[in-house]
Amino acid sequence: MRAYFSWLYTSVTGYTNPYETTNANLDKKLHPLIISGITHHVIGYIHPFPDGNGRTARAFSTLVGLIHSDLATIKDTFCVEEFFDKRIDDYYDTLMSATQGNLKPFIVFYLECVNASLTKVLKELQRYDRIKHIRELLGKGHAKTMFELISRMDDGEIFHRQLFDDTLDASSSSIAKNITKLKDLGVIKPGIGRGEYSVCIVD
Repeated sequence: MRAYFSWLYTSVTGYTNPYETTNANLDKKLHPLIISGITHHVIGYIHPFPDGNGRTARAFSTLVGLIHSDLATIKDTFCVEEFFDKRIDDYYDTLMSATQGNLKPFIVFYLECVNASLTKVLKELQRYDRIKHIRELLGKGHAKTMFELISRMDDGEIFHRQLFDDTLDASSSSIAKNITKLKDLGVIKPGIGRGEYSVCIVD
């Protein structure tokens, strides 16, 4: 752990120790996300605790990754661990490769998960802005009520127009007219079956 913290200090600052204040070696500085990925592997490899090493590695790798100012501003919204779970076999395979001396596959995997997490955040922000814009366009009425129902669904989720028939006190022709309005706005599109639609607020 002492060797790790010495490496961490140099990788962040370019200085070999805290007492050196001039002539930083910029070649030794690494991008915070690379530092974050290496940290995740190294703490798990060192295994400094009887229990909780995996959690510590994930938590501390996130912490050192947030050295990057762009990531610090969204620290409460992105979660790399979610994408580890989705690709658990790749996670363990690349960690094993790193343990055997080949760190590159794990770093590539780690950065792919970071990218997927940040892309998810970006998409959620785009969706929020789009929902807000559509609400303003629709104003009041059945179309807005119908939009509120689908805005709670995930993009790509399939629903049947019966949802609107059961929820709204409106005629069939009125519902059909407002379904057309939602299609024209691009927030729903026809599904495969009769009366089926899919949500596409961002997609």
